[in-house]
Amino acid sequence: MVKNAYLQENDRFEQVVPRVLLAGTNSGCGKTTVVCGVLQALVNRNIKVGAFKCGPDYIDPMFHSNIIGAKSGNLDLFFFDGNTARYLMARRGRACDICVIEGVMGYYDGLGMTTTKASSYEVAQVTDSPVVLIVDAKGAALSVLATIQGFLTLYPENHIRGVILNRCSAMAYPALKQAIYERFIGAVQPLGYLPQMPDCILESRHLGLVTAEEVGNLKEKMSALAQQVEQTIDLDGVIRLASAAAPLCGQTVSYDAHKIPVRVGVARDKAFCFYYEDNLQLLREMGAELVEF
Repeated sequence: MVKNAYLQENDRFEQVVPRVLLAGTNSGCGKTTVVCGVLQALVNRNIKVGAFKCGPDYIDPMFHSNIIGAKSGNLDLFFFDGNTARYLMARRGRACDICVIEGVMGYYDGLGMTTTKASSYEVAQVTDSPVVLIVDAKGAALSVLATIQGFLTLYPENHIRGVILNRCSAMAYPALKQAIYERFIGAVQPLGYLPQMPDCILESRHLGLVTAEEVGNLKEKMSALAQQVEQTIDLDGVIRLASAAAPLCGQTVSYDAHKIPVRVGVARDKAFCFYYEDNLQLLREMGAELVEF
């Protein structure tokens, strides 16, 4: 990432961007599966979707881009400040009906072990985005409520407005939904569940998920996920939550374009495929001609 690339602050911007951040309790809770299913279901409804990923993750945006047919953006608060994050989201989101942000790791997990810096929580704070918490409900019942309450009380100003239960059975969900209503009295909306779907698991390895290009039947998996999302996740509720987000505001940021054209070679293959799309777009806007090889 080009650190602090947008340096010149000019006029203020205010942009209406319906948006929601889907965050997980921890890595491995199934948030990428849920996010991909939601994205595909929105696309299937002919809704123009924008996608973002919190932090320095390259693989999840590849899945996003494969689903929505447009490049996914990164919101990495290690590399730029909150105003730049809002600006980049507003710029990408102005042509979208809804933007879906995928969290990274657990919601509060930031740099090191004891800080929320650059966490999904910080992204929600600086972009003022409503959050849906994804909770892995496999092998749990009422303990799901303890997990939700812990996330709500650790930092009271947490932006968590909804919850989706992953790997939850159809038999268990109605009782858990009612328990969530009664326990949190509307502060958090139960927005549905996904059952265990072993045929739709996105495989992982030591550096994260395998890339989208390595999943041979990705389209079939996404189609099955989207069908399940329409059946068991309150997609209309997610859309309403996103539509209630306040406008994104801040200072417009820009840069000095180079007057001398520059050609930049960009390797694109299975080994070299991890790029921040905003970096590449910035180079183009600064006058560079990108040549892929």
